Amino acid sequence: MWPSLIAVVHEYALLLLDPDGWILSWNRGAELIKGYEAAEIVGRHFSCFYPPEDIAAGVPERELEIAAATGHFETIGERVRKDGSRFLANVVIAANRAPDGTLHGFGKITRDITERTAAEAVVKASETRLRSLIATVLDTVVDGLITIDRTGIIQSFNKACVSLFGYTPDEVVGQNVHILMPEPYHSEHDHYVSAYLKTGVAKIIGIGREVMGRRKDGSTFPMELAVGESPQGGNHAFVGIVRNVTERREAEVQRDQLRQSQKMEAVGQLTGGLAHDFNNLLAIIIGNLDMLREIRAGDQMTDELVRDALESALRGADLTRRLLAFARRQPLQPERADINEVIGAIVRLLARTLGENITIEMSLTPNVWPVQIDRAQFEAVIANLATNARDAMPHGGALLIDTRNGRLDEAYTAAHTDVTPGDYVVVEVSDSGTGIASEVLLRIFEPFFTTKEQGKGTGLGLSMVFGFMKQSGGHISVYSEADKGTTFRLYLPRLPALFAAHEERSEQPASPGGSETILVVEDNASLRRIVVRQLSEAGYRVLEAPDADAAMHFVDASEPIHLLLTDVVMPGAMDGRDLARVAVARRPSLRTLLTSGFPDARWSGSGTHSRRLLSKPYRKEELRRAVRDALDDPR
Repeated sequence: MWPSLIAVVHEYALLLLDPDGWILSWNRGAELIKGYEAAEIVGRHFSCFYPPEDIAAGVPERELEIAAATGHFETIGERVRKDGSRFLANVVIAANRAPDGTLHGFGKITRDITERTAAEAVVKASETRLRSLIATVLDTVVDGLITIDRTGIIQSFNKACVSLFGYTPDEVVGQNVHILMPEPYHSEHDHYVSAYLKTGVAKIIGIGREVMGRRKDGSTFPMELAVGESPQGGNHAFVGIVRNVTERREAEVQRDQLRQSQKMEAVGQLTGGLAHDFNNLLAIIIGNLDMLREIRAGDQMTDELVRDALESALRGADLTRRLLAFARRQPLQPERADINEVIGAIVRLLARTLGENITIEMSLTPNVWPVQIDRAQFEAVIANLATNARDAMPHGGALLIDTRNGRLDEAYTAAHTDVTPGDYVVVEVSDSGTGIASEVLLRIFEPFFTTKEQGKGTGLGLSMVFGFMKQSGGHISVYSEADKGTTFRLYLPRLPALFAAHEERSEQPASPGGSETILVVEDNASLRRIVVRQLSEAGYRVLEAPDADAAMHFVDASEPIHLLLTDVVMPGAMDGRDLARVAVARRPSLRTLLTSGFPDARWSGSGTHSRRLLSKPYRKEELRRAVRDALDDPR
């Protein structure tokens, strides 16, 4: 049976040797592997399969000696075929002994492993290249990559992690991964992993989320973490991919600020336009009420009715002023001011109005830089913030007002694009009240937005504060914590040294009227009629025109005109500013006075003798005083 079995084995060369190594048998596999037929090889010494160098070294005899001594010998080495070609062989020689220990000979098995070895070499080279490629990829990816075992021990730590966390691989490999986590993640991590391994319920594994990381120096940063699992035959390993999202967060904050700024700008333009139209209506109402009061001066009932109507109209004018303040179109009268002196004066008034349960404390830094502000409007800002602080402290509390010199650097202004770097006087108004919710903070400067009960506020106070600060070239920020209080921080630009010195101008009382000729240009017929009448009653000779084209007929005529009183916003090719420029070019001695429901529409170019602006709505006395001042201006 065995000879027939051996004969059909083709993958192995099977042969028997006598005790001295002479070949006794030869199978088909030996013929295929070594190229000899049985008749050619049986009776020859098995050393003929060895390379000459091995024969010279006595390798065949030594292998038989080892097999005889130990019962078995195995090796891998080169062997020689009949045609002289060489191949790599796996050779096994086993001693064949009788029961009494007598050596009968050897059994020899040879297998050609040339192709297998070559394939293994290719695979090994591929694996080496793959490992090298993976190592290169892991060290060049911008995201951090960490592997840990089932107990949380770090197994690998790529170069990106070194940059993110500040540790070298030698410092963290073998440590628990929670050293890279601040609280509460530091304490909870191992519990998460063990609970997952027990229950299979994933709270971290396979779920990307944003957490905080801790660097070697103890600082923290926001990071996006994704964790994957590799069971590896029950020995769980976990791979964490870490991405620093600090810049993304900052970009999101800047985008939110930009969106908020754009929204505020759009709302400002809308409210400014509404205020302009409303001011025209109020100008007509107030002008007619003023004239009615003069006509019925002796009628007490009429006087009371007119007074009540005027008060309501003036309250409407105050509302439009607040809208215009938010829209940054409020007319300001800036002057050099010592902010400590201004605050000291307003605090004396606040002490009487806020109530006895509110304590006002001041911390005013001496020698703060001078600023240029509209004093009355700034006092209104402080009063507004103080009133809001009082409302946030229904059971009493403390209001603290601080001043100091400060500087906004490029880093701050890069994150707050509405302000420029430079020196500022900082005014902080803080309270110990209920604080402002985070979702409310985003909207507090929007006009008509209020958290107060209906009828308790207009929602325009902080809008006015915001608009005043922007119009003054400043900046406002707010910080608040629930049940701890709120701090508003106002930044007012430092007045350059060039303008620090100033001369006081003595104000001469304005004359009530005159006899000069005034050209009134106003497209609103009702308002134009009132203005003409009020100026005529003051003794002036008045010419009127509905638009710039009609006004130019008077300008080009020969009769004298001493003052051009023109609305800014008018239909036609020329607005009031264009008209003033052309009129002054043709009549160099002509004075001009602009009027508008957009109070920032003052003349800003050159070539005119007046930068005066009369904001709508205005009272009769304001109109006459502005006209007289313009006519008396010595230029």
